[in-house]
Amino acid sequence: MYEDRVLESFWGGETKGPWWRRGPATAPRLWKYPREKGNPGAPLGTWAAEGTLALARLDRVEAYGLTTGARLWTWQPPDGQVIAHVSPDAPDGVGVVLHHAAGDDATEHPHHAVADRTTEHVHLTGLDLGTGAVVWTRAQRADELGSVGADAPEVALGGGRIATVRTRGGNTPPMVRVLDARTGALQWERPLPEGWGDASVLTAEPVVVSTVGHGGPATRPAPRRLYVVSENAELAISLRRLYKEPPPNEVPPSYEEFGAHPAIVGDTIAVELVSPQPDDQEHSGSRIRAFSTTTGDLRWVWHSTYGRTVFPLAHRGYLVVLNGYGDHATVLDPADGRVVAERALPGYSFQAHLAASGDSLAVICTAPRTLQRLRVFRWK
Repeated sequence: MYEDRVLESFWGGETKGPWWRRGPATAPRLWKYPREKGNPGAPLGTWAAEGTLALARLDRVEAYGLTTGARLWTWQPPDGQVIAHVSPDAPDGVGVVLHHAAGDDATEHPHHAVADRTTEHVHLTGLDLGTGAVVWTRAQRADELGSVGADAPEVALGGGRIATVRTRGGNTPPMVRVLDARTGALQWERPLPEGWGDASVLTAEPVVVSTVGHGGPATRPAPRRLYVVSENAELAISLRRLYKEPPPNEVPPSYEEFGAHPAIVGDTIAVELVSPQPDDQEHSGSRIRAFSTTTGDLRWVWHSTYGRTVFPLAHRGYLVVLNGYGDHATVLDPADGRVVAERALPGYSFQAHLAASGDSLAVICTAPRTLQRLRVFRWK
């Protein structure tokens, strides 16, 4: 089932020595991003591939040597356009960027892509991560995608394709559509299994959609569900009940919603459940829950000791999660949630996510303001 997994010896175990020194080994830091001037905003996405670490921001993509930090290249969208979405992956070393003309109110939201509502087309560009060269670029009718701003939940890129989900009002089920990113050709489309209130597409490869039903009594939040969708209707599933109290497929009332960044390894999907706790109470930790993508059954639960685990990462057949404030990485076996290895990562990053290539691990802070935007480590 997990034939692509590497040997556990790749990750290494705990530090050996007297009991008072035992604990996660410290990963050597290779470099860190220079201190930012002003408030340039958080990166929209990050790629680690082809010896390159590239950060996509609202107005540019900037690339550095993955292990050296040397500045390699910068790309900017043409004609003052802004970047709204980027693919989380880079098949064949090509990352995909969706960009469009900025709206008139863009100055009111300087760190978010605000689309010009009058535009008829957006643009997609494939970038060679090794050189920054434009491999391909094309226009795309905006009305075929729905809302395309940086915070728009209707569009996701990945796997060389675009996934969209459109709600159609009433009891009509939301429609999922998948397009080829390079050509715009429709690959497939089909409605979700049930008619729900709102829908957001979280990932495009595979297609994962989060739904929010119509609200109920004030004491019970609107039901939320998660679907892994494929062209074949028989393969579309919903995640089943987590506890006995809620109806099937719903998040328990003690949680607000499924996290927006699920990770899939083999037939396991892992996702954070976002608690309604205020951001200033992140010290209480968060939970990752893993489910089967074929049955929807809950497989295991992992709990961070403190801090938010927002972005679980699938890498080399395992799941890598951040524990704490970006200062501790934990490798989990996707089959059973067993801890395979851990590393201490000196420094702190709020709302951090990971990017990895080979044995290099980058910790990227996604908070608007930060003192440490990016830290890159070698696992061992």
